[in-house]
Formats: sequence, structure tokens, C-alpha cells
Amino acid sequence: MDEYKSGGANSVVLAGTCTALAVVLSVIGFYMPLVSSIVFLLIPLPIAYLGMKEGLHWSLIVTAGVMILDSVFFGIISAAFLCAIFGILGVVMGICYKNKVSAQVTLLTGAAAVLAALIGEAVAAMYVLNMPSVLFGGALDGMEAEMMAQMEQFYTGALLTEAQANVKEMMEIIRKSLPFAAVGAALFYSWASMTLGKMVFTRMGIKDIPVLPPLERWEFPRIFAVLYILANGLEYFMKGQETVAFVGYNLGLFCFFIFWLQGLATLWWAPRQYPFVKALRWPVAILSVFVGFVQTFIVLLGLSDMILSYRKKRNYQ
Repeated sequence: MDEYKSGGANSVVLAGTCTALAVVLSVIGFYMPLVSSIVFLLIPLPIAYLGMKEGLHWSLIVTAGVMILDSVFFGIISAAFLCAIFGILGVVMGICYKNKVSAQVTLLTGAAAVLAALIGEAVAAMYVLNMPSVLFGGALDGMEAEMMAQMEQFYTGALLTEAQANVKEMMEIIRKSLPFAAVGAALFYSWASMTLGKMVFTRMGIKDIPVLPPLERWEFPRIFAVLYILANGLEYFMKGQETVAFVGYNLGLFCFFIFWLQGLATLWWAPRQYPFVKALRWPVAILSVFVGFVQTFIVLLGLSDMILSYRKKRNYQ
């Protein structure tokens, strides 16, 4: 059971412990790339735990301390960028957990904090450090030039022209999709850290951590169907207005992503009505990431459930 008593010397000891743990996780993630994807997502947890127990000011102090100590190991720039994302996410999670905020609000608040950090880092990279930013597409120019040069080593004539045209088209799609990618990454970081946090804190005896409903009960409002129509209208009718069309394109991608998630939720619920589907859920879900027609099926499944409320009318039974 978690029987920690806040205040006084206990606060200092806990802050020191959480700082040390966050620094160790940072160093492991930085110098061991094979496990960095998981380890970085654990960094918010000691900060969130401290925030739950001691409040906002202590979690902010520890985040600053982690950044200072991290800078000793891999430089102030990398340390600042790392703490801006995962440190701030831990602070937000701690505030939400302490105030018993719902899991949905915690997820969205954490994602908003991460997104703000990503944008702030991109601005700082461009205007303070004079470095190209991936988020704003600057770093993609060098990647495109390098890929074009590599094409010349493998192709000639018409094949070279076609290959370079394909690369250019692919890079243009990536540039247009960067805002959606940033939002998706922010949501993933928040969701993944919350999921890991629930597992860790439950083992520590903390039972009142808010948790998202099981996937089969995920449901999104119908307004996303309206927004998808609006997004396609903006992209089609406002082609001459690049900024508006750009917004429409990314809004459409996000709505498409929401339909896909609701389709997965429907797929996870389906064995209640059709037991044979249970063995197919994971293979279909994985294929929907890579195979176009499977992805389209899941998206249409989610869209139809969103409009018809098929699961909800059956009380998810």
C-alpha cells in the first residue's frame, strides 16, 4: 500500500528520489536507442507521482533539476528538449491525478502540453538555434536532396525521372501531413505514459488513478463526420487558398484517424455478437495500418458505428 506522508523532510527525500529516477531513465533512453521508445515514456511517471503527493511546485522544481542534471550527460539543448516534452507531461499528469480529473481530460490536457512543447521546440530550433525544424518542414529539404542524389546511383534516364518524381510526391505528402503527425504524436505520448503510469502506480498500491475505458467502449461524437465533410470541402473548393486547403487536409486526416479508432473499437466489441471475430482482431488491426483496403474497411466500420450507434443501442452488450 502507498502510505506516504507529505510535507517536511519527506518532501525533500521524495523529490530527490524522483529526480534521480528521472535522470537515470533519461540517460538510459539517450544512450540505449533500442529501448529509448519505452524508457522516455516512463520519465513523466516519477514527476507525476511527486505532483500527486506534493503538488505543482515540487514537480516543477524536480523537472528543472532533471534538466540541469541531464545537461551534464548530453548537453543543455538535448536536455531542455527532452524535459520540455516528458517533464511537462509529468507535471500535467501529476496535477490531473492530484485533482481527480477524468482520464479523458487528463489525456487531452497532457497531449495539449506535449503539442505546445513540440511547437515551442520547433520555434526555438529555427529562431534561437538557427537549426532546421522537422515540425515546420525545414529538415525535410536536406532529406529530399539526399534521397534525390541516391536515386542517381541506382537509376538513369526515364527511370531516374520517375523515381525522383515519386520521391518528390512522397516528401510533399509528408510536409502537408506534419501538423496531423504532431497532434498524433502528442496524443500517443500522453496515452502511452498514462497507460504505463496506471500499471506502475497500481503496483505501488495507488488504486484511484483515472483510467480510460476499454477499447470496445471507445466512442467519438458524430461531429467528426460533419468535420470530415467540411475538411474535404475546404480542400476541394479552396485550392487557391493554400493555407485554408492545408488546414482542410490535416483536419480530414485527423477525422480519418478518429474513424479508424472507432472502427477498431467496434472490431474489439464485435465478438460479443460474432464470437469468431475474436481471433481475427489483432491480425486485422495490424493489417489496417499497412494494407489500404483493410484500413478502408475499418474506417467505414467506425464511421457507420458513429452514425448508427450500433454498439450504444445494444448497451455495448
